[in-house]
Amino acid sequence: MRVILEGVEAKERERVWIKNQQQGELDDAKIVDGVTGERNIYKTRGNADPLFGRLQLKPKRLRFVMDVSSSMARFDAEDGRLMRTLATTVLIIEAFHGFTHKYDYSIVGHSGDTSEDIFVDFGKPPRTPAEKYNVLRNMYAATRCMSGDNTLAGSIRAVQRVTEEPGDDYFVFVLSDANLAGYGVSARSLTKALCSDKRVNSFVVFIADDGVARSIKENMPAGRVHIVLDTAGLPKLFKEMFQSSLLKGKSSL
Repeated sequence: MRVILEGVEAKERERVWIKNQQQGELDDAKIVDGVTGERNIYKTRGNADPLFGRLQLKPKRLRFVMDVSSSMARFDAEDGRLMRTLATTVLIIEAFHGFTHKYDYSIVGHSGDTSEDIFVDFGKPPRTPAEKYNVLRNMYAATRCMSGDNTLAGSIRAVQRVTEEPGDDYFVFVLSDANLAGYGVSARSLTKALCSDKRVNSFVVFIADDGVARSIKENMPAGRVHIVLDTAGLPKLFKEMFQSSLLKGKSSL
């Protein structure tokens, strides 16, 4: 994961004058050349494509919206969904450690109590073993909550929050156990929420398979929705999503 993050290029490119053009604004340094018949005496504004990669002026901003609803704890004994979610969180924290100059990430939870339980806020990544442990402890404790689902509200809030500050690129990853039908969350409403801002690359991971999960997968752009029945595959899936989206650095994914 760290190798992938290290190799990601900036999406933003520096605006510079591109010289030796046949049209555009006259280049003062080429006036004499123009008199002698030279045609490439103009310059235009454009994006630089440096020999050693693009210049990243701002960090890429990412928000991870993790399911910490009561059902995560209730069914953990059956499929280990909560423990795998915590393991995925460890992978995220360790992967981004030391990359604050390139990435600014946040980890929040959604449950029956809230749509935004902040475990790691933007600009405040856990650094010490104690701080990292507290993130996991707080996530585990959050599952002792009322029944309910705030996947939709959490998704809306994530798209809004991730773009509150300028970034080189924007990503939202939502994890849910797909317990949505009982709370009136439709494929259309969740798709609309996650695709409300074209600047944001949004992805949903369902750790259960039902009609709503399949409908959302069918209605969202290809590659945006993943259904994982074996929660042991969560860490690997997150790694693959990073590889396919961050490495390409395109908001059209």
